[in-house]
Amino acid sequence: MNRYASILVAGLAAVLTAPVFAAGTDRAGTWEFYGGLRALLGETVDFDGGSAIETDDDVGVAFGGGYNFNEHLNVGGDVAWSSVDYDGTVVSADNPGNSASLSGEMDVFTMSANAAWNFLEGPLTPYVNANLGYTWIDTNIATGPPQLGCWWDPWWGYVCDYFVDTKDEDAFSYGVGLGVRWDFTPGWFARLSYQERWFDVGEADGTPSFGSVQIDVGSKF
Repeated sequence: MNRYASILVAGLAAVLTAPVFAAGTDRAGTWEFYGGLRALLGETVDFDGGSAIETDDDVGVAFGGGYNFNEHLNVGGDVAWSSVDYDGTVVSADNPGNSASLSGEMDVFTMSANAAWNFLEGPLTPYVNANLGYTWIDTNIATGPPQLGCWWDPWWGYVCDYFVDTKDEDAFSYGVGLGVRWDFTPGWFARLSYQERWFDVGEADGTPSFGSVQIDVGSKF
């Protein structure tokens, strides 16, 4: 079993067997804000022409908020950032028999609108959610030679440095998730979930998806 899947199973078991300290949730009509960790599960993505990359398991962070219209429905949004290591194979377009290996680290930034449905009105409830958003990916692969740029810095004065343009990609993304929410005190809550997100990457073979185990802790008021 994947180590992050083991975390999810253990976490769900802990939440479901934990004592419930609050008599009610009073979620209805409250705003909430949270921060969390995203345990990203490694995947293989195939591209047109035979190229492919394989990402490692990694950890990212997220911040977000939402509004509870009632005890069941929450609508909001969040931003998430991660830096993911990957290995890959690049196939020549001129001579498909030739290929080269590459490795690196890509930065992934996602903004999402989210909606969640809590099945129960009590402080401990399973929930489902869906999200829709925009993802920006910087592969950190250089697209040209280093260039020299100069500017006036407000503290350091006239400064010159080298920079390199890198290949990036904008992608429409969407996903679904299943988890457990625990309102463990009147003003605080925690969530543990598994999420699957799809990315509409132009050169990918199909629509790649990535799974993640997510842990959030937040407050409501």
